[in-house]
Amino acid sequence: MKKQICVLAAIMFGLSGGFNTVQAQQTEGFRCVAPYDLSSGFSSTLSRISGANFLGSKIAEHILKSQVTKNADGKFTVGVKSYSVADLKAGRFKSMEIHGKNVEADGVYFSTMDISTLCDFNYIVYDEKNSTAVFKEDFPMSFAVTLSEEDLNKTMKAAGYFDMIEKVNNFGKSISLFNIESTQAKIRNNKFVYVFNLNVPALSFLSGKGSRLEVALITDLKVEDGEVLLDNPQFVNSYVKVDLGSLTKVFNYLDPLDYSLKVMENKDADLQVRNVNIINDKINISGTINIPKDKLTQL
Repeated sequence: MKKQICVLAAIMFGLSGGFNTVQAQQTEGFRCVAPYDLSSGFSSTLSRISGANFLGSKIAEHILKSQVTKNADGKFTVGVKSYSVADLKAGRFKSMEIHGKNVEADGVYFSTMDISTLCDFNYIVYDEKNSTAVFKEDFPMSFAVTLSEEDLNKTMKAAGYFDMIEKVNNFGKSISLFNIESTQAKIRNNKFVYVFNLNVPALSFLSGKGSRLEVALITDLKVEDGEVLLDNPQFVNSYVKVDLGSLTKVFNYLDPLDYSLKVMENKDADLQVRNVNIINDKINISGTINIPKDKLTQL
């Protein structure tokens, strides 16, 4: 059973990052099926009566939590519901959920993170010899994360995000136009504010007041095609306020929210953002992650 739970932890946090179903059900791009191949009714009943099912679930929760904390820092609570100990050992279970507070994974920070399976029957077969897992059915999960201003600024210090800034700088330097010296995220009045400190050589020549300029990108957020995008961004500095609708794609490239969600992506899973909003100066993002049926995952 430990191997099976370690696989699930790796899938939900290391690699990726319910419906009351009585018949096969297609929704949101995945399919939930009715339970099958379960252990005998007598075995399942005996497991429940003896308390073995409850004990097995608690052991599974302990193993899952220990594996999750190997892949991410934070305070976690986990829950596992099983049909029986035998089914859990075979990779068949009802549901699994993880709640994290003050989470950090791969240099990305979240105030809260919730991940839970969406179907009430899940089936994953682990091949210990080849270190692979086969998903016998679609394995959809819901996710919800909350990000604060502090979370975003910590994330923006990550090496991967710095590399993105450097790519933009290489372009700006090549035409002697600008250099991004620093960036900072702010959340004000339930709007996302992205502050750039720029070195603009031409500015010194034109104004005679130096080449450094601080500008702020103030924007709402929206979901489009399963991604978080900037909505109606405006560029503001001491001298001018400019509508940047035509340049939205450029600034979406540097969006730290998009970078934050990449920690939950992997080549085997489909991540779709469904909702985004800013409430009480906290950014809330939710959606689904699905690993399709028959997907072979290398662990």
